[in-house]
Amino acid sequence: MDNYKIVVADSDSKNREMISELLKRRGYLVYQASDSGGVLRTSRSIFPHLVIMDFNLLGINAYKTARIIEDDKVSSVVFITNNLDSAFYDKLKNMNIFAYIIKPVKSEQLYQIVEFSINNIIKVSSLQDRIKELEVTLENRKKLDKAKGIIMKKINVSEDVAYKFLRKKSMDMCIPIDKVAEKIIKKYG
Repeated sequence: MDNYKIVVADSDSKNREMISELLKRRGYLVYQASDSGGVLRTSRSIFPHLVIMDFNLLGINAYKTARIIEDDKVSSVVFITNNLDSAFYDKLKNMNIFAYIIKPVKSEQLYQIVEFSINNIIKVSSLQDRIKELEVTLENRKKLDKAKGIIMKKINVSEDVAYKFLRKKSMDMCIPIDKVAEKIIKKYG
């Protein structure tokens, strides 16, 4: 499975081993943790694609542990639980992936949830990258427009001439046009 890394965190060693073996059979690289401290250390050192965590994990509350993992952008978490109450669903709504695995863990359910989760993580990550790219483009556009406005006022030229001036400066200095715009804004803005 493209060497996806998965951390299996469960205080019950039999459950942890069983889930790990099922995932290894599918080609995943599996790491194990028996408590919240272990899952945090392991996750922060390997940056897994997914963390599968028992909701009754020993140590820090499992939900708090999952929030740390997700808020620090280390990985996404899928819980294993046998308690499907409204409080669990409310907590699940705040997770990156709205998915869970029910105990006792069945191999087909495990495989489906893992594949679903990894596919969604990849899609979300791609969308987040695209959003960052668009934000940078928009910010650069704002800088460029502000610098053009400054040039237009300072030397009383049209927008087209101001843009050509910025573009020529960019080429002459061998730096991106947004960096030239920043310099003009700092100096005259």
